[in-house]
Amino acid sequence: MDSNEKWFSVKEVAGILSVSADSVRRWIDRGNLPAFRFPTHSNKRRRRFVSFRIAEKDLESFIIRWKTGRAA
Repeated sequence: MDSNEKWFSVKEVAGILSVSADSVRRWIDRGNLPAFRFPTHSNKRRRRFVSFRIAEKDLESFIIRWKTGRAA
């Protein structure tokens, strides 16, 4: 992992691709878009949340596949 590499949140990726955050999460769940998963806890609730970060290089390769129709 390069220390200068840019990492994006699901919301940022959704904005870049002009799709919903749910679409980005669906691509991550299906394995089409690699992402780093951060399990987090809420301070006030017992529920666990999952936060994702997508590396710039993974996003770039996904965009190429997505534009050619090979990433569904």
